[in-house]
Amino acid sequence: MVAVVTEHSEPTVAIVIPNYNDAPYLPTCLASVLGLALRPDQIILVDDGSTDESVALAARYLDGVPGAQIVVNPERVGTMGALNVGLQYVSCDYVLFLASNDHLDGEILAHAKAAIARLGPTGLWSAMVWSADAEGNYEQVFPSAVVATRETALTPQECVRFANRLGNWFTGTTLLFHRATLQHIGGFDQEYRGLADLFAALTISSLKGAIFCPAPFGVMRRHDGGYLWRTLTDHVHLESLLLGVMDKGPTLSPALFTPRFIERTCRRIRFSAVRALDGGAWPNIGGAWERGVYAWLGGLWRFMMISKLRTALAFLLLRPFDILPMFWYRLIKFRWIVVRDRLRNPQISIVHAKRSLA
Repeated sequence: MVAVVTEHSEPTVAIVIPNYNDAPYLPTCLASVLGLALRPDQIILVDDGSTDESVALAARYLDGVPGAQIVVNPERVGTMGALNVGLQYVSCDYVLFLASNDHLDGEILAHAKAAIARLGPTGLWSAMVWSADAEGNYEQVFPSAVVATRETALTPQECVRFANRLGNWFTGTTLLFHRATLQHIGGFDQEYRGLADLFAALTISSLKGAIFCPAPFGVMRRHDGGYLWRTLTDHVHLESLLLGVMDKGPTLSPALFTPRFIERTCRRIRFSAVRALDGGAWPNIGGAWERGVYAWLGGLWRFMMISKLRTALAFLLLRPFDILPMFWYRLIKFRWIVVRDRLRNPQISIVHAKRSLA
């Protein structure tokens, strides 16, 4: 019997760019979008009350570009609020939210559209990213989890298993959301702040599945004091946020937000809060059951001067269930992907990376 391969029509894709006073980075971001051989069907830049020259600069780039528009918020609504404003203007099948201080690398839309047409409609399409320093110098492929060594469609059930096993495998710079499903879950929950896109992606993948591409198609710029860092270091709000996950999550996706997943997610996020300290005082975080562990770690924290050692100890104690998955999906499979790509293109470390990937 000959297998029948069903081809689907290529989807339309919009790119939403939230911006607040990022004029120094905006040209690189916009140039990476406009330089695509296959441009997005819509480009929506949402300016959240910038006081620099961002709007005038964006207008110079986007003036006359088909499907492009600039939305200026009359008052600041914050990063996730700006994403939700942009979402209101999207009519395409999929939408990519690109931070104005990040940029694309490679023909991401041509690749993603072809993959969705070949593998079928999905809740998410995502790939890997390069990390860069604040000046934009490429450093390395960001060591995110590699759930497949070739482009693969994951069922909702597989996404739930990976979410439990890994926490997540997404990198926001390359993440295409199915627009209608994102709107169905209410967009980005602003109470989650810098974690809102993560919870939206986890929820959508558990409802509609995902496609994963093990290749970098974007560049994520590192900034001290970024939005996620501020979310993780506001410990009072972080605990309130986690209570919200326990309450809201099961109403959106009961298959994903089980007690086991919620417990693991809370411990993963609290570990991220510990890592964000980078030598600061031990945070007042954790539930009643965990207080003893956190108190004991907090006592050791004052006497451990090596930051990496302290972080490793926190990982072992707070996330023992992630030790083997971290080793397999973030070290073994990730390194295999990096070595494979370097063998295919020996110049990759010269063209892109400031330092060796090895």
